[in-house]
Amino acid sequence: MTLPMTGPRCMVRTQIAVAVVVADGRVLVGRRSVAAVDAPGLHEFPGGKVEPGEQPESAAARECLEEVGLAIRVRRRLDAVRAESSTGPIDVLFFVAEPADATEVPRAPFEWRRVAALEASLFPRANAGVLDWLRRHHGGS
Repeated sequence: MTLPMTGPRCMVRTQIAVAVVVADGRVLVGRRSVAAVDAPGLHEFPGGKVEPGEQPESAAARECLEEVGLAIRVRRRLDAVRAESSTGPIDVLFFVAEPADATEVPRAPFEWRRVAALEASLFPRANAGVLDWLRRHHGGS
């Protein structure tokens, strides 16, 4: 007889794929609703849950297209962070990407921001490594 597992070891970790879309010293950033369950009012990069059978890179591109209306080219994985959400443990996978067409305008609440201007923006803690990377590699202007 197999007993059901309980406790933290049996928790399924949800994968979240996030697109860090960079172009010309700018990055694509949005702001979560103040009514959001997780990280209300904080800034974010486009992303969401990886669907069953989907590759995380594809999920990042799909989520960006759905949330922002922009097609992107994912270049590489940038970071992976374990975190907690209101629904349980998550693995947040960050991918560096670029817009497929730099003339496309993002859909609100997303907008292009200069990396140097992100200092005044509040992001969830899981984004700390990505923000540091952006400052080091794209923060010069």
